[in-house]
Amino acid sequence: PISASLLSSKMSVPNIAADAVLVQSVQMPKESIKIEGYDFNKGVDHNALLDSFLSSGFQATNFGMAVEEINKMRAWRLSDEEIREDEAEELRDPEVRKNIKGTIFLGYTSNMASCGVRETIRYLAEHKMVDCIVATA
Repeated sequence: PISASLLSSKMSVPNIAADAVLVQSVQMPKESIKIEGYDFNKGVDHNALLDSFLSSGFQATNFGMAVEEINKMRAWRLSDEEIREDEAEELRDPEVRKNIKGTIFLGYTSNMASCGVRETIRYLAEHKMVDCIVATA
């Protein structure tokens, strides 16, 4: 392999830049997620598309992790939790517990409402997928 400093001297690239950019590759850990995008040839499955973001690269991976958290929030019910000793009597009833869900807040900067995301925000509110919206001015 060519060292960064040797390449730097032949191409007149500053050493500091060559050392920062032209580093030796290393093997990825076995537990690493293979980066690959959604295969649209399999048809459009919106859930599978959102799931695929976990393996589509850095920003898409963060988006995919956010989707997982949102799905957890939407699925959560008080019945998922153990009944505490100090729990209020009305919250001890299993039927009551399964009907109590999390409160989901959607926070965004105001510029999101003036771009293509506003339709998504409208959809989420219209279909009661969020309970409270907080937007900056």
